[in-house]
Amino acid sequence: MLPLIAGIFGVASAAPAETGATPARFHAALADASYTCPHFPAGMQAALIEVESGWDPLKEGPNGTLGLAQLSMRMWQAWGRDADGDGTNSPLDSWDAIDTQARMLCTYYTQAVQSNLPGDRLSLALAAYRLGWKRLNQVGGLAQLPVTREYIAEIKARTPRYAKGLGVANSSRSLYTPVPNPRTPASAVAWARSMAGDYGWLNLCLNFTAQAYGWDHAGTRYAIDHWLFTPGGLRHHRERNAPAGALMFWDTGKRAGHVALSLGNGYVASNDIVTPGRISIVPAWTIDERWNARYLGWTAPYFPDGV
Repeated sequence: MLPLIAGIFGVASAAPAETGATPARFHAALADASYTCPHFPAGMQAALIEVESGWDPLKEGPNGTLGLAQLSMRMWQAWGRDADGDGTNSPLDSWDAIDTQARMLCTYYTQAVQSNLPGDRLSLALAAYRLGWKRLNQVGGLAQLPVTREYIAEIKARTPRYAKGLGVANSSRSLYTPVPNPRTPASAVAWARSMAGDYGWLNLCLNFTAQAYGWDHAGTRYAIDHWLFTPGGLRHHRERNAPAGALMFWDTGKRAGHVALSLGNGYVASNDIVTPGRISIVPAWTIDERWNARYLGWTAPYFPDGV
C-alpha cells in the first residue's frame, strides 16, 4: 500500500477545506502512520485531523485538547511518545500527534472487531477515539449518540477526497487496501490438505480458512459476516465452480453460517462436517445435504482484518 501512497505525496497541496488535499509538511508522518495501522490509512486519518483541528498543529480545544489530533494531556500520558526521535514528546509536535492518533485508532479498531457492539468497526473505532472505549461500551454502541454519529459521518464523507489525493484505494467495505495474504492460494490448499483428520476445530470454520492463508485469525467474528463484508466484486453468488483456494460460504440457519476452503474440482476442506471439531475433505454439496444449508457462493481469499 505505501509505495502507491508515497508516489503521490510530492503533489502540491491546495487548501484542505476546499480540495481535501493534505498539507505537504504532514505527508511523511501520515505515510509512516499508515505502516502503524493499515486499517486507518492516510486518507481517513487526514479526514479525522481536518475535523478535529482543521490542520492547526497548535490548536487548543475548549476542553484542554491540543494539536492536530486534539489529545488531552491525560490521553497523551497514556498514549503519547516521541515518534520522530527529535527530543520533543508533545501533542503539539505534529509527527508525534499523528503517530499517537494512528496507534489509538488501531487499538480501538481491534477492540471493535472483538466486541459485540452493533455497528461497523470503523464507526465504532472513530466513536471510541472521541469518547473512549469505556464510555462507548457503557452506552451500548452508537444508537444513543446522535452527535457522535454526525461526527463519524463527517469524517467518512471527507475520507474519499483525502484518499484520492494521497493515492489510497477506497472501497465500499472499509476504505483501505488490505495487505497481501501471507500464503498464496496454492500454499493455502496444500496446508488445508495436510490438516485432514486434525482435531480441535469445533465451530472454527472461519479461523481454519484464515489460518490456511497464514493469519492467526480472520479478524471477523462470524463466517456469514465475512461473506457480507467482502466487496461485491469479489463475491460470486451461487456459483459452484469455485477455484482452488476460494472461500465457499453457506447460510446454515444459525448466526455464524459456515465457510470452507475450496480444493478445486468440487471438493472442500471443512471442519465439523463429518466429525465435530475434525477437518475433513468432502464434496462441497455434502454441506448442503448434511446441514440443510443454503449455499451462498464463493469469494476470493479476502482477509482485510486478518492478524
